[in-house]
Amino acid sequence: MQTHYDNQIRPAPRTPYHSLGENSTMHIPNWAQHRSVYRSAGRTLYVVETEKYGDARRDLAHLNRAGWDVSVDAAGDNARIAFSRAA
Repeated sequence: MQTHYDNQIRPAPRTPYHSLGENSTMHIPNWAQHRSVYRSAGRTLYVVETEKYGDARRDLAHLNRAGWDVSVDAAGDNARIAFSRAA
């Protein structure tokens, strides 16, 4: 017999910044210097331009493990980073 407890279900964090925070709080790291959000049917795209790509690597690995699609276009320490997740 399978039992289902609604109070144990946690919704996916709304934004990558919620995924980086604790207890569903939002955390915008210092490396996320220029941020944009684009919405379309069923998907939201978050784009960050940074001059601190080296500082972002640990957070990007965390976001990837948390289910975010992470795409990086880097040249040295400058990078354009995109995060998305199906709605």
